[in-house]
Amino acid sequence: MDTKSQNKAISALVLILTTVFIAAALITSFEKNLGFNENNMSYFKHSAEINKDVIRYAKNLQRYYIYYKDFDVNKATLKLSELDNYISTGQTSSVPNKNFYTQLKPYYNEEDTEQNSRTSTTYVKPNPEQLYEFNLSDVTIDQLISIQSELNNAINNYNSIEDYLLKNEEFHYSLYSYKLRRIIATNTNDFYKEGSYETINISDPMFAINFNSEILNQSFADNNLSCDISIPITTTMTTRGEMLLLQQEIKFNKVLSSPILSLCLLGTAILLISYLYLYQSDATKEIVFSIYKNFNKIPSIFITPLVVIMLFFVIRHSRINIHILTTALVKNSYFIIFLFLVVACFIVVLFSLYICHIAQFLANPSSIFKSPNLKFFFQALSDIKLAIHSKRYLLTSILIFEAVFIITIIGSMYISLLGGNLVIKTFLRYIIFSVLLLISVAIFKATIAGIKLRYYIQELADGNMDTIPEQKGLFTTSINNINKINTGLQKNLNEILKSERLKTELITNVSHDLKTPLTSIISYVSLLKEMDLNNPKATEYIEIIDNKSKRLKVLIDDLFEASKLSSGQMTLDKMYSDIVALLNQTLGELSYKIEETDIEFIVSTSSDSILVNIDGQKMWRVFDNLINNILKYSTKGTRAYVDITEEEKEVIITFKNVANYTINFDANELFERFKRGDASRTTEGSGLGLSIAKSIVELHNGFMNISTDGDLFKIIIVLPK
Repeated sequence: MDTKSQNKAISALVLILTTVFIAAALITSFEKNLGFNENNMSYFKHSAEINKDVIRYAKNLQRYYIYYKDFDVNKATLKLSELDNYISTGQTSSVPNKNFYTQLKPYYNEEDTEQNSRTSTTYVKPNPEQLYEFNLSDVTIDQLISIQSELNNAINNYNSIEDYLLKNEEFHYSLYSYKLRRIIATNTNDFYKEGSYETINISDPMFAINFNSEILNQSFADNNLSCDISIPITTTMTTRGEMLLLQQEIKFNKVLSSPILSLCLLGTAILLISYLYLYQSDATKEIVFSIYKNFNKIPSIFITPLVVIMLFFVIRHSRINIHILTTALVKNSYFIIFLFLVVACFIVVLFSLYICHIAQFLANPSSIFKSPNLKFFFQALSDIKLAIHSKRYLLTSILIFEAVFIITIIGSMYISLLGGNLVIKTFLRYIIFSVLLLISVAIFKATIAGIKLRYYIQELADGNMDTIPEQKGLFTTSINNINKINTGLQKNLNEILKSERLKTELITNVSHDLKTPLTSIISYVSLLKEMDLNNPKATEYIEIIDNKSKRLKVLIDDLFEASKLSSGQMTLDKMYSDIVALLNQTLGELSYKIEETDIEFIVSTSSDSILVNIDGQKMWRVFDNLINNILKYSTKGTRAYVDITEEEKEVIITFKNVANYTINFDANELFERFKRGDASRTTEGSGLGLSIAKSIVELHNGFMNISTDGDLFKIIIVLPK
């Protein structure tokens, strides 16, 4: 690993430690004092588990000595046995008399019985001793079954409470009667002489709770009783463990709630920052700048509500008397501490980056125009304009609806901050709105991507654009791939055009270079022919050279003209000319060839004179090439037809002849350069005649087409008037 990487690793580690120390200082600053110490500590009041156990113990004392004070378990057991035997016989009694309801008033609602004129089975819970004070003959079988169940429960409850008080070793109690002026019950030999950790009287406000339809501590006073409960030296290990936890809680809280701890943690963080500034400045700046750069990419519409919620969270917890760290350490809940530390680190990082963001904005207010929020807003406006321009009305309507929905969600997100005093609810609302916003933005992006894809493909197809602008963000892969395909095609096309241009330039240059020596050859051959040569062979050779040089001149002229046409260098000198006269002139100039080939040309025109805006010399070349082509490739002794038809806006010229070869290929291939109908190439010709003719016609904004029907060969020329 190089030095630069090592420095970055060290800087990153120190930055993490700095954040952890600041976060630890933050959460320890919220830890409040317990409000009690070793001097005023009460195990009964300040230990949650001991408090719960002693209240349960006091409730059982109240039930046993007050609620069940007149309950005779032996009488109840005998009555239950008698009741069981009576029910098992299957005998029923008659409807009880009215005096029975008065006697058992706690059991029944007398008014209901009189109103309904039938036996009521609705019970009001009686005192325990009343459950066995009744006569079997005065109660119906249904009532007996209910009494049996309640009496059985009362006996079981009494025995359970008695067993609990006898076996419980956590607490000792002493019950004093003011009426008798003595201790009437205790579970120890000498309550006031034995050693104990703490003693509390049941009249303490801690026991002011509702129980058995009365206040727990008041019920003892109403019965002229006073009860003391103590934690004896011989208490259980469980209770001792709870006492030890409370002592540890006090010790931990002294440290965690001390401002000195927060200052020490903060001081350590400052020392680490100083180290980074003095020894790792460059690497630290690079890391911080990278983090801040990525933070700036997040739209502030997401960050600002989160910062406000976190601010509410910090302010709220600074006002609450909390001991989360103390409780977590005592109960070894290290995950809770870790979770709070992570949240605190997140808050520290978030606030630090946001403060830097605000500072940058204050230093350079114009930077707001470069924020992701405005970029997204302006891009969204541009996308909607493009959608409207694309005339995709349904998708555009959906897009506009989504844009309005996004604005509504953002507004709702900020309005929800008005309820910031309820931090958890506000945070949940923020999460819900954020998810909705992300989904809406994704749908918006997907919709505009679909519109753009269709729009750009259509624009490319119509030839209105060469390159699609580079797209960024979600759902733009297809558009960028289309652009890559288009760029590749454009590159290949440019290479083809470049190659074609180079070939044309080569042909033009070669043709030009060949003309000069060919002209000299032709000139010297003419001079030789004028000389009186006595050698017949020499005269014959000179004649052959003369014919071949003239043919070569025609080939070079055709090649030169074809290259000029393909490169766009040829210009037209157009004027209105009589196309019928031009055709007849061409036929007249080639009459000697026509006679030699025994081909009869038949010309028919819709008018004796047809004026067309053409370059007469170039069009003569077209006719010359076509007639020569007919003379070369027509069957001897046949007819060739030339028809000229004048229409409102165009003139149609048709050449027809019978070919002397089999047309077993696509006739339009003859328009290609150097393509000849005679595959064996035994006839004279360059293979450029039809290509040159077609190019000249197209230069006149017309078109030329070839069609065949068996051996019938037809060329159609259409020229605008």
